[in-house]
Amino acid sequence: MVIEGRLKVLLSLRTFMCAFLLMIGVHSVSAQVSLTTNQTDLKTVIQRIKSKTKYRFFYDDALGKQKVNAVSISNLPIDFVLNRLFENTGITYKIIDNIIYLKNEKPAIKNRYTNSTEAAYQQRKREEPVAPTLYTFNGQVQDVEGNPLIGATIMVKGSSKVRALSDLEGKFVLKSEIPNPILIISCIGFDAIEKRIENRNNQLFVLKESPYELEAVFVTALGISRSGTALNYNVKQMDGEELNKVKTTNIANALAGRMAGISVNESAAGMGGAARVVMRGPKSLAQSNQPLYVVDGIPINNRSNDDVKGGIYSIQPGAEGISDINPDDIESVSVLSGAAAAALYGSAAAQGAVMIKTKSGRVGKTLVEFSTSTQFLSPFVLPDFQNEYGNRANEMKSWGTKNTSGTGGYTPKDFFRTGVNFTNNASLTAGTERNQVYLSLGSSTVSGIIPNNDFQRYNLTFKNVFTALEDKLRLTFSFKFVRENDRNMLAQGQYFNPLTSVYLFPRGENFNAIKEFETYDVVRNINLQNWNYGDDLKMQNPYWVTNRMLKTTKRNRYLTDLGVKYHLTNWFALEGRLRWDEAVNRLEDKRYASTLDIFAHSPYGYYSYCKINDRSFYADVMADVTKRWGALSLVANVGTAFSHTSYDVSGFQGGLKAPSNIFTPNGIDYNRVSGDNRPIFDITRHAIHSVLESVELGWQERVYLTVTGRNDWDSSLSNTAQQSFFYPSVGMSTILSKMLKLPKFVDFLKFRTSWASVGSAISPNISSAWRYEYIPSTGTYHTVTYKFPDNFYPERTNSWEAGMTAHLFKEAMSVKFTLYQSDTKNQTFLRSITLGGAFNREYIQAGDVQNRGLELSIGYNKKWSNFRWSTNMTYSTNRNQVVRLLDNPNETLRQGGLNGCEVILTQGGTMGDLYTFTDFKRDAQGNVLLNSDGQVMQMELASPKLVGSVLPKAQLGLSNNFSWKGIELGMLITARLGGVCVSQTQAFMDSYGVSRKTAELRNNGGVSVGNQLVSTEKYYTVVGGETPIWDEYVYSATNARIKELYLGYTFDKLIRGAKVSVALTARNLLMLYCKAPFDPEATSSTDIYYQGFDYFMQPSQRSLGFSINVKL
Repeated sequence: MVIEGRLKVLLSLRTFMCAFLLMIGVHSVSAQVSLTTNQTDLKTVIQRIKSKTKYRFFYDDALGKQKVNAVSISNLPIDFVLNRLFENTGITYKIIDNIIYLKNEKPAIKNRYTNSTEAAYQQRKREEPVAPTLYTFNGQVQDVEGNPLIGATIMVKGSSKVRALSDLEGKFVLKSEIPNPILIISCIGFDAIEKRIENRNNQLFVLKESPYELEAVFVTALGISRSGTALNYNVKQMDGEELNKVKTTNIANALAGRMAGISVNESAAGMGGAARVVMRGPKSLAQSNQPLYVVDGIPINNRSNDDVKGGIYSIQPGAEGISDINPDDIESVSVLSGAAAAALYGSAAAQGAVMIKTKSGRVGKTLVEFSTSTQFLSPFVLPDFQNEYGNRANEMKSWGTKNTSGTGGYTPKDFFRTGVNFTNNASLTAGTERNQVYLSLGSSTVSGIIPNNDFQRYNLTFKNVFTALEDKLRLTFSFKFVRENDRNMLAQGQYFNPLTSVYLFPRGENFNAIKEFETYDVVRNINLQNWNYGDDLKMQNPYWVTNRMLKTTKRNRYLTDLGVKYHLTNWFALEGRLRWDEAVNRLEDKRYASTLDIFAHSPYGYYSYCKINDRSFYADVMADVTKRWGALSLVANVGTAFSHTSYDVSGFQGGLKAPSNIFTPNGIDYNRVSGDNRPIFDITRHAIHSVLESVELGWQERVYLTVTGRNDWDSSLSNTAQQSFFYPSVGMSTILSKMLKLPKFVDFLKFRTSWASVGSAISPNISSAWRYEYIPSTGTYHTVTYKFPDNFYPERTNSWEAGMTAHLFKEAMSVKFTLYQSDTKNQTFLRSITLGGAFNREYIQAGDVQNRGLELSIGYNKKWSNFRWSTNMTYSTNRNQVVRLLDNPNETLRQGGLNGCEVILTQGGTMGDLYTFTDFKRDAQGNVLLNSDGQVMQMELASPKLVGSVLPKAQLGLSNNFSWKGIELGMLITARLGGVCVSQTQAFMDSYGVSRKTAELRNNGGVSVGNQLVSTEKYYTVVGGETPIWDEYVYSATNARIKELYLGYTFDKLIRGAKVSVALTARNLLMLYCKAPFDPEATSSTDIYYQGFDYFMQPSQRSLGFSINVKL
C-alpha cells in the first residue's frame, strides 16, 4: 500500500515534471529541487542549487574540488538530491533551517594499531551490524523509438525507497540486497512496467507512451503550459506524429473527427487548398468564422482568398497561411475551442484557437530521421453519368437515340488523371544539456486529378534552444522558410472550370477529338482553340481551360522567431518574444487568344499580374510568477503585446494588344479602360496594442481558480468613440477525486466551469474617414457614400461552459463531457439603402447569434501482453440560432447562393437556413399540374420556402488503433448527422440528359407524374437547368466514411541500429453512407454561407499510398 500511495503521487506529477526535464536542466519551486548534471566538481553543483533555491552552503574550499555523481532529478526534496549526489563519495551533510553544512568523513580503519583496548575493540565489533551484501545492476530506459528517457524512476518492488533515476542517456545504476529483484520502471507520460532482473548488466527497458497521462500538461494561450488538473475549460491535445501518419499538406485537415467541438471541411481544391474550420458553431454574421492559428505561442497570419464568397461565377481558390507549415515539423496540436481558453488572445481568437507546437532539439544522442510518402489520388465521389444515349445532330444536349454498339463510350471519369503526392522530409535532432538544435528539410509535390493542376511546397526549418548563466537564461531562435508554387487550383463555379464541358459533353460525339485542344491558324500565325460545341454556360474545350488559361501563384514566406526567458529567482521570471512574418506573393493569370471574349476581353489574349506583400510583426513581454505557500499555489502571468500587419497589392490586368499572347505588362492594352482593364491596388494597415494578465490560484492541488483579462487598443476602432475594449474570463476546476470518497474504479474526477467575454474588432479601414471606390469606366476614384453608425463596437461573444473529466478503471478509460453556450452581439454588416438620399449603403451593428451544444469524448486504452487496443469516440452537437437580427423583427438578410436557392437570415432561424424560390405549379390540393402538352410547369413562389439548414446537427468521430509487436493498424471513421445540401451540377446534368437517372427514366418510358408518364426530356427541361425546381435537388447531407486507414510495421535496428517503419495509408478510403451526388463535406470556400452548394465542384479526393520512415 505504501508503494501504491507513492506511485499515485508520482504519477499525478509526472507530465509536469517531464516537460521541464526535457526543456531545462534546473528548476525549483519552494522546497522541491530539480537538477540535471553530468559528473562534475562539488563547487559547480552547489552554485547551481543556490541559484535555484533558498539554501546556503558551508564547506571547506578543498572539498569544493571533489567530484560528485551525475544525476537527473526533477521536483524532489533537497535531502534526496544530496543523497544521490554524494553517494559513495564520503561527503556528508547536515541541514539546519536553510543552511547546509558539508564535510568529508571517510570511515576510519580499525586495526591493531589503534589506541583502543582489545576488549573495547571486540565489543564495538560485536555491536556493529554486519554489512549486507549489495548486488549492482546496470541498465538503460528507452521509449519505443529508441530515445533515452531522462528521469525515469527505478524502484525495487516491495520497497518504499526510490532507488535510482535514469541519467541524460537513460542509464542507471541500482544496488539491491536482493539478487534477482522485481523492478518497477516508470516515467512521466509512459506506462510503468514490472520486470524481474536475471542479468545484472546492460538491462534494456522499453516504455510505451500512455495516451491519457500525456494530457496532464497542455500548451495554452500565449504558449503558457498549464497542468491538466488546473484547466477549467475543454482542451484537446494531439501528438503531431499521430496526426501525420496519413499525410496531408494542410495539418488542419488532420483534425477532422479527432476532436469534439470542431468542424473541418477540406477544400475542394485538393492538396494545398484552404480548409474551413469552425469551432462550436458559426458566430459572426459578416466576418470570418475561422479560428486563430498560433505557432509556438505566437499568432500567425492565415490570410487566403478562400473567404471570398463563392457563387456561380466564383473566383478560383488559393492556399492559406497555415498550409505553409510543414506537418513533419509539428510536435503537438492543441485546440482551444472555448472563449475562456483563448481569451488571452483577445479579439484575434474570438472564434477559438489552434495551438501548434513545433519540434525542438533534445538532450541525448543525435537523431537523424528520413521519411518519404507517396499517395495516388483519384476522385472520391462523382455524380452518376450515362453514356447509353447520344445527342441529336448539331445539338449539345444528349436527348438523342441510344448509341449503337461501339459508340458512346465516353465517360467524364476519363478526363481525370491519377494524381500523385510525393512528400519527403529529413530532420536532425541533437543537443546537449546547454544547447539543443533541430533542423529539417521538407518537400511536398502534388499533381492533382485535374490535368495541369500542380502544387509544390518546400520547407526549411531551423530551431535552436540555448541555456546559459547556470540555466537562468534561455534563448530560443527559429527560422522557417517556405517556397510554395501552385497552378490552376480549382474549386467550383461556371467560370475557369473545365468540368462544365467535361460533365455535359454530348454523349454521341468523339471526346478524343478534342484532346487536341488547339489547331494552328495560318492567317493569324498562332494556335487557336479547338471547340465546335457552342458556348452555353461559357463552356470551352476543357483541355484549353487547363492548358491555355493559366493561373499561377509563387510564394516565398519567411518566419523568424526570437524568444528570451530569464529566471531572476526560483519563482520569478521575465520573458519576451518577437516574430517577423513576411510573405511575398506573385500572381499571374494568362489567357491565350481565342479564349471566350468574356474572359479574354481582347482577341489577342489577357494578362494579369500582381505582387502582394503580406507582412506582420508581433512582440510581447511577460512576467511569470510560480510560487507555493503550504497548501496554496500561485501561477501568474502579466504582460503586454503588440502586433502590426500590412497588406500591399499592386499590379494590373487587362486584355492584350496585338500581337497575340505577349504576356508581359507592356503587352496590356492600357488605352482600353474598363472594369476588366484596370490597375490592381490595395493597402491595409492594422495594429493592436494590448495588456494582459492571467492568475491561477490553487489550494491543496484540489481546487483551482483562474482569472484572465486583456485590454486591446485596436486601430480598426480609430475615429470611433471607444477605441479600447476589455476581455475578461474566470474559471474554476475542482478535483473531486481528491475531495470525495468515490468508487474504486474512479481514478480521477474533475469538475470545471468557466465564463468569458471576448470580441472581434470590425474589419480594418471601415472606420477610416477617407473611403474611395474605383470607377472602371473613367479610370478614376470617387468618394464612397457609406453611412456609418455613431459608434463602432467590436463583436462581443459572451460564453460559458461546464464539464467533467474522468479517468476510470486504472486509467484505461477516459471520459470528457462539456456543455456550453455563447451569445455573439454587435454584428457588423453592410446593407443597401433603397430610400435614396446622400447614401446608397450603410453599415449597421445589430444581431445576436446564439450557439448551444455539448461535446463528449470517450477513450479506452488496454494492453494484453504484446497486444494493445486504443479507441476514442468524439461526439458533438450544436444548435445555432439568430436570436435577434435587426430592429425590425420581420426584416431579413439574403446572403446569396444559387439561382432560386439562397441562404436567408431571419430572426429565430439559423445562420444556415436554406430557402428556395421555385416550385411546381400545383392545384389547390397540392397535386402537380400539367399543361395542354402534358408538360409540368414551374412557378415562382410568392415567398421563399425553407427547406432546411446547411449546418450539421451533430458530428461523430471514431478512431481505433491496434498494435501487436511491430504491427500497427489504425482507422478513423467520421460521420456528419443532419443538415441539407444542394447540387446544381445534378440539375444541369438532368437538363442535358447526361445523368444516369435520365437514362433509366427513358428506359422506363418517362417520369411518372400523378397517374401519367411525362417525357423525360420535357420534364427535365423544366425541372433541371439554370433555375431548377429545387425540391428535386435538395439532399440530406448526412454521411459517414472511413476517413483514414493506416497499416504499418516497424523493424527495430534493421540496418546498423536503424529503426525502419513501412506503412500502407489511405485517406477517404470508403464512403459508408451518402445520399448526395457529391461529397457534402467538401467546401469551395471558407465563407460561412457558401457551404453545401455544388456548382460543378471538383470532386473530393481519395488517396492510397505508402510511406517509409527511417530513424538513425
